[in-house]
Amino acid sequence: MAKWQRSFFQPVLPLGEDGRRVTGSKEHIALSRMVAGEGMVLLKNEKNTLPIRRGTKVALFGKGTVDYVKGGGGSGDVTVEYIRNLYEGMKIKEDEGKVEVFDKLAKYYEKDIQKQYADGAVPGMTVEPELPDELLNEAREYTDTAVITICRFSGEGWDRKCEAAQDGYVLDGEEKRNSEL
Repeated sequence: MAKWQRSFFQPVLPLGEDGRRVTGSKEHIALSRMVAGEGMVLLKNEKNTLPIRRGTKVALFGKGTVDYVKGGGGSGDVTVEYIRNLYEGMKIKEDEGKVEVFDKLAKYYEKDIQKQYADGAVPGMTVEPELPDELLNEAREYTDTAVITICRFSGEGWDRKCEAAQDGYVLDGEEKRNSEL
């Protein structure tokens, strides 16, 4: 008896009863947004920083500002209609008059990440760049509100380590520096 396996046929995407794609549909996106909102954990909210108040100036720290890791490898990966990184999302909020973003810092990350990809880095495997002191000082002068992103990529056979290793859960040097600013 021959076995049938969906992965041998394209597209390898879940289909609804009517034959349309489920992943990336309007309903799927709405459900994902709801689950993300309900699943986020706020570790600290010192001085009632969140929600960010209208008109707040923010500086976005971390390579994840522009190099967003949406999942992982293997079954942790998903097919989506679009990906919006933190900087793009905050620029939308800036256009709506809700926040003001320190663009120079985000542009620094964009340039660094583009160089890493040009040098052969693969998505999710870029490294946190060292920020020049001058740029840090400009960010401090611009605002006292920072959003820090920390990204990790993993997949089957590529789990995160708990000990202090470059590819573990523990913050690396630049991540730690960003969190202490």
